[in-house]
Amino acid sequence: MQQSQTHKQKVYITNVMAGSLDGAIASHPEESDNERKAMGFINEADHDHVRHLLSTCDAVVVGAHSVNVSGGVMEVLNDQGKHPTWIMCTRTGFDAADPIWNAPATPKWLVSNRSLPDEKTKGADRTVIYDQELGSRSLVEAICEACAEADLKRVLLFGGGFINSEFYEAGAVDAFTLTVCPVIIGSEHRVPIVQPTLTGPTHFKLEGIKTEGDLVFIHYIAKA
Repeated sequence: MQQSQTHKQKVYITNVMAGSLDGAIASHPEESDNERKAMGFINEADHDHVRHLLSTCDAVVVGAHSVNVSGGVMEVLNDQGKHPTWIMCTRTGFDAADPIWNAPATPKWLVSNRSLPDEKTKGADRTVIYDQELGSRSLVEAICEACAEADLKRVLLFGGGFINSEFYEAGAVDAFTLTVCPVIIGSEHRVPIVQPTLTGPTHFKLEGIKTEGDLVFIHYIAKA
């Protein structure tokens, strides 16, 4: 479960999630931001929390599907006066009208395990290709290497569950910031923080906790 330290030393990865009391990050895989708000995952306090985190990072890693169903990227200037780079994992690329291309000032990278048609990558500042099945670098290695090369040291991992699983399996998550939302989903279609099952656990220690209204914001760092 331990990733090569060469790139992990240069890139600090914080998994950022909002979850229900029964451990779901969505009630179903296609959940939109409006549905999330109605379900109790999103409110102004959590929105401000995420914007603050974006203001202290250099890049965001997220599954492309998650970005599209939530209406595109969040365009925020960080503490260096730059827009964090959004690194989106995709197998198909995107149509020109997809929400992913909103927020034109925000740099956007696409990461895929296959070559993408030119018409599916228009608007991307960079495309990173990996092919783990052929024995080359993995998704996590490809992203960490690209971030290190671009001097993007502070990286937020926004998921969803499958992307999170890759990073946890590689031992590449340094910290975990969780917003605990006051709702129990209880649906067989709910999406967990990590899927599929990992081969072993990742242990954390508590760094900080705060509350605002009914929300609890918890920050952990990974144990060595």
